[in-house]
Amino acid sequence: MLVATPGLVAHGVEVFRHEFADARHLAIGVDGTDGAVPAGAAELGLEADLSVVLTATAVDPAGDVDAEVRVLSDDGDWGQLLELRRTDDHPAADEDYQRRRVDEVRRLAESGAGVYLGAFADGRLVSTLGVVSDGSGTVRYQHVQTHPDHRRRGLAGHLVAVAARMAKQRWQVDRFVIVADPDGPAINLYRSLGFHDTEHQVQLARPPAPPVTT
Repeated sequence: MLVATPGLVAHGVEVFRHEFADARHLAIGVDGTDGAVPAGAAELGLEADLSVVLTATAVDPAGDVDAEVRVLSDDGDWGQLLELRRTDDHPAADEDYQRRRVDEVRRLAESGAGVYLGAFADGRLVSTLGVVSDGSGTVRYQHVQTHPDHRRRGLAGHLVAVAARMAKQRWQVDRFVIVADPDGPAINLYRSLGFHDTEHQVQLARPPAPPVTT
């Protein structure tokens, strides 16, 4: 995460290449709150992705759902999380990345710093999210995802509310944080649960070039 100052983009590219010399992609987080895209991004072929940071001091209850809701706990649950990740616009080329991400969030949950919840329909994980505490009263939601065949059934909203109750039981919480696409369908759901727009976040990225074939 780099502060938006003159020369940020060129410096960010240099730092990324030094730290991730073998990476075919490029990604830089901008440390700012107003959503301004630093000068020079387009010239270097970087695309800007704008997100809205929403916060709440309490999360409103959501309606009941026709699903079993519980904490992800065993190998089967975490394996289903990886399966679910594959259904949500993640190409096969990202398989290793997705597996490492699932391993990472599992370690986080097992350390006690986070909780991952799932909604199960007929024994299958169809919606999930995580909440992670920073230890100072702030809890952030992560990886809110619902299988395409199970959307618009209230699952995500229900999980957001259940996770808030669970977080308050486990940690001293005075602020909930969630990040959303300003043009996506989820942002209005979060607002309906008591979240309010607080900041804007910018990520700069250049996708990997396609492999060279002969």
